[in-house]
This record gives sequence, structure tokens and C-alpha cells, in this order.
Amino acid sequence: MDRIKPYNLRKITKMIYHTVESLKGTDRDVQANGYTSMRFLLKKDNMGFTMTESFGEAGFSEEVEYVENMEAVYVIEGTGTIELLDTGETFKIAPGVFYAFDKHERHRYHLETEVRAIAVMNPPLVGDESIDASGKLPGT
Repeated sequence: MDRIKPYNLRKITKMIYHTVESLKGTDRDVQANGYTSMRFLLKKDNMGFTMTESFGEAGFSEEVEYVENMEAVYVIEGTGTIELLDTGETFKIAPGVFYAFDKHERHRYHLETEVRAIAVMNPPLVGDESIDASGKLPGT
């Protein structure tokens, strides 16, 4: 019987372990206009993706387009909507909702209350990237 080979053959010297408190004030604690992104995994962690806990403020509204990244999101707390700008479709954001941008869809967030969500991005982010004035996340 063949042995299953591990996905990532890097030498593991220790597991990756963070708390939200340990991330505060580092390059993994990204504060931007209307949201905070706590980045548990970055490119330098060699996991192949970024994982964040993100907080959006009540009233936050921003157009976003991930030109080079795909994102999957699971909403923990809060309410709002996502509008797909190319089609005009809107989708409710609420606890228990999952959504993914797999085709680099241009979208706009409208948050009614503070929203807390867990997100995964691929390719992984380098560090403190944030959405620029045009709504794009600079290339990683």
C-alpha cells in the first residue's frame, strides 16, 4: 500500500499559533477605513492561503474587487448586504451565511450593523495590504 505524501513538505519546527491579542499592533493587525482585518495566516507562513478574522463597522459601505485573489467568507455576527456590481444582484449578510468570490466579482458591501467574519484568501496576502482608493486589493 502506498503511503500518502504530505501536501507541504516544508520542515515543520513548530505549529503556527496566534491569539487575537498576540496579533494586535503587528503587521497582521490591519486597520483601514471602516474595517479591521486580523490576519492569522500570511504568505510567509507557507500554508498557501490567508485566514483572517475581519470586523466591519456599522454603516461601512465600500466597493471592492479582488483582481488577483479569491475570497471565501463565513459570517459570525452582524447584518448587511453585498451587491454584485456587474449584475445588480444583492445578497443578505447575516450570521451563518457563507459566500465566495471565485470569479473576482466587483461588489459593494453595505453593513447595517457591525459584522464579524472569518475569511480565507488565495493566493495568500503578504502582510498589511488593504483596499486602495479604486476598490482594488493590490497584487500579492
